[in-house]
Amino acid sequence: MMLKHNSRINLIRKRSAADKVYVPHGARENQYLLVEFKPNLALLELISGRDINGVYFADFYRNLSHSFFNLCEQYGFNNVSFIAKNKLVRVMYAEEQQVIETEQQILFMYNPKVHTGLRTFFNSELLVDKIELLFLATGDELRQNAPIFHQRVSKLISKFGKLLGVDIGTFKMRDHQHLTYDIFSANKGDKKTATHGFRAMTTRYQQQSLILPRENSNMTFAVANLPINKNLLQQCDIDESADDPYNPLYTFVSDRFVKIAKQYNLNQLAIVANGKIPIIRQDNENYVLPKGELLNLGFKPVGSGGIFVSQWDSKNLVDTMKLVFIASEANMNKRGYGRFVNHLTDALKQLCLELGYRGDSDTVILRFHQHLMYLLPK
Repeated sequence: MMLKHNSRINLIRKRSAADKVYVPHGARENQYLLVEFKPNLALLELISGRDINGVYFADFYRNLSHSFFNLCEQYGFNNVSFIAKNKLVRVMYAEEQQVIETEQQILFMYNPKVHTGLRTFFNSELLVDKIELLFLATGDELRQNAPIFHQRVSKLISKFGKLLGVDIGTFKMRDHQHLTYDIFSANKGDKKTATHGFRAMTTRYQQQSLILPRENSNMTFAVANLPINKNLLQQCDIDESADDPYNPLYTFVSDRFVKIAKQYNLNQLAIVANGKIPIIRQDNENYVLPKGELLNLGFKPVGSGGIFVSQWDSKNLVDTMKLVFIASEANMNKRGYGRFVNHLTDALKQLCLELGYRGDSDTVILRFHQHLMYLLPK
């Protein structure tokens, strides 16, 4: 009887260990909340203080942003932005704080431990479809303090909506959290690790006494940056005089990527090698929608037998190929997404080994994304 009891305990321990992820101690954390609402004519007249026919949008946006920043000061937020541009907002970790604006997106780069700032972006020539309020988390232990940060933002937005006379139920709350690290950190001397269970955001928040609206949507995915180096190029038969010289390269990597991913039961995948930024969205149908510098990829969280999206430009060589792993509901158990993350990490390492990458000299960055979205309760 004792032997069976011990065997059962060992089995439980093994299963539990498989759901734990040991990420490098130096992994970088980011959290940001993006709150959006639609401006209307009544708000325009209220804030601008004049008849609608004489309104200047610049005055409207400036007055509205001043009210927002005054509240931010009262609530203790020190890295926020007011955005009225009809552009995609993205956030990344960086040692140097900067904002890069393109035709379609605004990219905020910052280090949450040291950077602060108040910024306003607007197009004075039009009334935008939506106004976005960006809150960048600052300080240490962002994941641990994420529910507190989320709750503070919710309180400010409720106050802001009442101040404007806008229905609180029309505000859309988006909570984004990233964990970024080199999968070969240990090979470069970063031997210390931190343990993560990668629980769903709603579960983490509930366990820390933050109850969210029942109607919400979660999305979990990871993107790996695979650099194209000389060693990889030498493994492929590339004919520079051909119409599609880099098709052998992208096909070579793609075939191995899919084969290895299937071994780990990873079946919602994308490989992007055309210079576009993959934007992952949860939808009722799977879709691929290129739009300028962006590549919109829609994935079904449930009921999908799997999908593989390959988007590359065989005429041009990119610096980095992006490998995307999207989690479905089947990839989450009661402990979280830990097993999913371990499987995709093992798959990445096996792929890199087969492609000839060296852990001590090559860097393969993996960024794990967790997104949460809901409408504020009225």
